[in-house]
Amino acid sequence: MAIVCVAGTGTGVGKTAVAEFLLGRFPGWSAARIRVAGELSQADATALGDADHRLLVVSAASADAETARFLAAGAREVMLLLAQPRGLAAGLKAMLARMPADANAVVEGNAFLWGRDADVAVMVIGPGPSGKGLARVRGSVRELFDKINIWAWNTRRDPADEGFFDFPIALAKMGFRQAVSNRAEYHHVNPREDGHSGNAPFADAVRQALEQKHWRRGSDEFLRKAGFNP
Repeated sequence: MAIVCVAGTGTGVGKTAVAEFLLGRFPGWSAARIRVAGELSQADATALGDADHRLLVVSAASADAETARFLAAGAREVMLLLAQPRGLAAGLKAMLARMPADANAVVEGNAFLWGRDADVAVMVIGPGPSGKGLARVRGSVRELFDKINIWAWNTRRDPADEGFFDFPIALAKMGFRQAVSNRAEYHHVNPREDGHSGNAPFADAVRQALEQKHWRRGSDEFLRKAGFNP
């Protein structure tokens, strides 16, 4: 099982569009959307009721506007996890237990990274002048920065004009130097434009990161069997 988590620095930066984009390039993958506490819409809150968490399997008939996009992108199955903070861990466990061992999923929502580690974690950033909006990023999002493998700048025009190439410097100046390293990659992507120059490299970066994770997992298992503690 492989999990690619698509998180974001805020609302409206394009998490759903990037997740939709990846589903279109990873045929047969499942999708999941996670919403916790303040992220719940009125319909979500009604569906959750007094429960700590609720896991829903979305059909074409029950899909909202965003989960319907996952189905349209070709997701094998779409799940919606609604949770109170106290129910997130149990909800994530139930979601993963429901997935077959050979299933792979694109999970949209920061909350996954609050409770688990993904095989590949993508952080979507909205366009704008260098560092714009970063100072207003919530603490709960900043706590995830060290978990990110790929930063995806959701561009709408020319990425150079939008400040894409200055973004890592702005991030480091804010005190997040650990997030600016060879461990993380920086890509620009435009899920709405098929011919955007950054789309293919971004998809390839996610694919390569998954492959490296698989190799590392296999290497660690070999070392453990050989008596080492990797």
